[in-house]
Amino acid sequence: MKKMICSYCQSEIDNNLQHCPVCGAPVPPPADKAPDYFSQANEVPAQPAFIPQAPMINPLHTKTDMLVKDALFLVICILQTVATALPLINDVRSFNVLSILITVFLWVIFADSKKDLPNPSHIRLVSGTLFAYYVILYVLAGILALCGIICFFASSTIASLFTDAFSSQAIINSEFDRIFSLGGGVIGFAFLIVAAMIVLINYFSYGKIHKFVKSCYENIQSGVNALENRSATSAWLIIFAVFLGLGALGSISNSIITALAYGCQTAICILAYLLIKKNYYEYN
Repeated sequence: MKKMICSYCQSEIDNNLQHCPVCGAPVPPPADKAPDYFSQANEVPAQPAFIPQAPMINPLHTKTDMLVKDALFLVICILQTVATALPLINDVRSFNVLSILITVFLWVIFADSKKDLPNPSHIRLVSGTLFAYYVILYVLAGILALCGIICFFASSTIASLFTDAFSSQAIINSEFDRIFSLGGGVIGFAFLIVAAMIVLINYFSYGKIHKFVKSCYENIQSGVNALENRSATSAWLIIFAVFLGLGALGSISNSIITALAYGCQTAICILAYLLIKKNYYEYN
């Protein structure tokens, strides 16, 4: 039987022994059976196959995607374009910058919907334009309130200044003089009432609608599935539709173009209401 030499005490031992019978040291296995620790240490373990996962999409993002891809949204874009362009037929100077901006932004969002999920930054542009409306109405209310305060102390000179300022408009001087003859206090009170109504309507209408649109893009970015003022926005859209519809009916005898513009705006409010009810009904 082949013998081995113990590496510790140099005694001859049999190959089949695991320990030296003289010193008790462990006997290393033969070279052909010894494990290759170096190769094992550098051996890369097998990696599991990579399976790509579908990206997590916020449910609200999906709902918004369905909304802007809806055929009704395309109709809204077309109606908004017509409603913005019609007043220019009567007078080129009557263009509305904010209305033009909303029209452009709606078409940008529609173009996004044909490529991918809606871009929250583009929805933010619509929200910003609505906020501009919101601020402008507050400024208008402030001007009317200031006029009301001035009218409380109005003299005949101030009354004549108002008459001259509006003489080039549709107001008839004699009627304007008759109103001022009632006294500055009455006129001032009327201005203050109108200013207060604008503030209240602005806060509860454009203010709520702006927060609703703002929550659409903010929650898409944050992943929180919640919308602000959905019910209030839906209600105001119907209210706006009623008043715009009445304006369309009242304008038919004076200007068919104005009536058509009001009609388009009425249809926009109704379609926007239907889209909100269709896609965001499960949110508060």
